[in-house]
Amino acid sequence: MISKVKNFILDIFYKRELLLELAKRDFQKQYMGSYLGFVWVYLQPLLFICVLYFIFSLGFKVSSSSDGVPFVVYLIVGITPWFYLSSNLTAMTSVISQNSFLLKKIDFRLSLLPIVKLMSSLMPHLFFIFIAFVVAFMNNIYPSLYAFQLIYYYVCSVALLLGLGWLTSSTKIFVPDVSNFVGLIVTFGFWLTPIFWDINKVPQEYHWIINLNPAAYIVQGYRDSLILHQWFWERPFETLYFWGFTIAILLIGITVFKRLRPHFAEVV
Repeated sequence: MISKVKNFILDIFYKRELLLELAKRDFQKQYMGSYLGFVWVYLQPLLFICVLYFIFSLGFKVSSSSDGVPFVVYLIVGITPWFYLSSNLTAMTSVISQNSFLLKKIDFRLSLLPIVKLMSSLMPHLFFIFIAFVVAFMNNIYPSLYAFQLIYYYVCSVALLLGLGWLTSSTKIFVPDVSNFVGLIVTFGFWLTPIFWDINKVPQEYHWIINLNPAAYIVQGYRDSLILHQWFWERPFETLYFWGFTIAILLIGITVFKRLRPHFAEVV
C-alpha cells in the first residue's frame, strides 16, 4: 500500500508539466466563447454570496453568529471551502469521459485525472480565501498563526475529493445516472452543511448528526483557522471521524477505480 502511494506521488511529480497543461486547458475550456471568459469563475460565486448576504442580513435580520462574528464574515469564510468541494465533486464525476483521448495512452495513469480538476480550481479558491481575509480584516478580525492551519484543511479537502472523484468518475462511465446523484448530494449538502446557518443554534443533542457530514468538518475548520482561532486537535472526535470516513472513501474509490479501469475503453 505504501509503495502504491509512493508511486502515485512520483507519477504526479514526473507528469507535472502534462498535468499543468491539462489543468490550464480545463480552466480555459470552462468559459471559452463567453464575452467575460474566466471572469465568470469569480463573478458567479460573488453574486451568489451577495444574494445570500442580502437575504439573511436584510430579510431575516441575521447580524452575527452565536460567537459574535459578523454574518458577512461568517458566510464568506464558510462558503469558500464549500465552493471548492462542490464544484470539484461535480466536475470530477465527468473527468474521464471529458478526457477520453487519454484512455489509449499506456504511459498515463488515469487516476491522475482528478488532480487536473483540483489544480484548475486552485486559483479561484485562493482568490476567495483572499477575499475572506480582506472581509475579516475590515471587520476587525486579523490574521494570526491559526491561518496556517488552512493548509491542513486544504489537504483534508483534497483527500476527500480524491476518494469521491475516483469513485464517481469510474462508475459514471457505466452508470450515467451517477451525475444526477452527485447533483442531488451537492444540492442537499449545501443546505445540510452549516454554511449560512449557525450550528450552535441547533440543540446540542443533534450536533452529532450534522457532524456526520464531512464537509461540515472542513467548513468549520476554515472558520476555526480564520476567525475563531482554534486548532484542529482541539476537536479530537470530529477529526478522528473525518479521517476514518475519508480513508474509507479513499480505499473504496481506489478499489472501484482499479477494478473498472480495464473496461473504460470498451464503454467510452
